[in-house]
Amino acid sequence: MEIEYIYPDPNDDKDIRKQIKAIERQNTLGCLTSLLVLFIVLFVFLSLLPFMLAVLGWSILFLSVYVLYKAYLEAYILNFIEWLKSKR
Repeated sequence: MEIEYIYPDPNDDKDIRKQIKAIERQNTLGCLTSLLVLFIVLFVFLSLLPFMLAVLGWSILFLSVYVLYKAYLEAYILNFIEWLKSKR
């Protein structure tokens, strides 16, 4: 069995370095673009946050009133309505 050594050409190092620099430039541009998109999304989210919190707050308020009505007041109110109907 014979082992064959392949020696790299010195000109290949220059081409590889150029390719690496081009890839680094592309990666930097991609990172900056993704960072810009992230900031845009963050800005939109933060600008819509007060509206989302207001909707969430009102929803919690209405749901809590409904649950309290169903849990404690519904039986009394239905009995009161039946009592009013029976008086007629």
